[in-house]
Amino acid sequence: MEKTRRQHYVPRMYMKRFGYGSLNDRKISVLKLDTGKIVNDGRVENFAVSNMYYDTNPDELNEILEETFLLYPQFKGHKNIDDPQFIEHAYARQEGAISTLLDELEKDMSLLNQDSYKAKFIDFIHSLAYRTKSYRDSIDAINQQTEKFICEICDKMGLSESEKRKTIDMNCRSGKQTQLYQMTSIVPVLQTMKMLVEQYNWYEGYNNTKLDFIISDNPAETVRLGFNDICIPICCSKAVIMRIKDNTAPLISKDVPANGKIELSLDSVINYNRLQLEMGQKFVFGTKEAIDIMKQIYDKTRG
Repeated sequence: MEKTRRQHYVPRMYMKRFGYGSLNDRKISVLKLDTGKIVNDGRVENFAVSNMYYDTNPDELNEILEETFLLYPQFKGHKNIDDPQFIEHAYARQEGAISTLLDELEKDMSLLNQDSYKAKFIDFIHSLAYRTKSYRDSIDAINQQTEKFICEICDKMGLSESEKRKTIDMNCRSGKQTQLYQMTSIVPVLQTMKMLVEQYNWYEGYNNTKLDFIISDNPAETVRLGFNDICIPICCSKAVIMRIKDNTAPLISKDVPANGKIELSLDSVINYNRLQLEMGQKFVFGTKEAIDIMKQIYDKTRG
């Protein structure tokens, strides 16, 4: 299989859902969070991408999939494990199925009441929460501090460099290793599924305001952090909303659900979009009008 150099950590098919133009020539507007500049008519191929982002070697992949092999020992030693782009190719195959899922949900949000659709959607948003560069970088930043602390302790104990290195390796898993484990192993997905099914009420979210939903390059951090009020847009005007089963918990949106549906107010859409601004690492994506409005909010919040 041909090697893919430029690998996206936010799926292109997901970014396209918040753009404009024909399906064959989809464009997006992009707010660059470092400069505050807007790029209009951008191509999704050029954003949320990094060279060889998911590439692994067989030893790394076997370690990452260790739990999976315990459940499915027949997969251990499979020839595809030797493919350095095993994960990139797996995601490429999955993208079409997820795109179809989101298309079907956009047409009929009530499909989420079916367990099979809900399970597929959770699998998608779990991946969306953990595959981003923001998550990988956050783990590496934590590891840097942990390694510094371990070195200080080891030096005080008079341990050798080899003992120090062994202690660091035991306690510091790289951001990439941690990320790929979260993305590819079954246990983390099941943990996310258990949390979202048991602890949250699910609602169909409808945005009939003049402001479209936007997304960032870190669009599902609320899932990873277990926010009380989680909004995952599936297009400019619809979202899946999950609220914690605690009537005393503060929520981002004050809109009252009716029959499993929430008609979102403009205030709620602004607040959900502002959260995407805060979660974003480098970019937020959307229609020209939505990005223009959020740019005004971005400028005000940054003085």
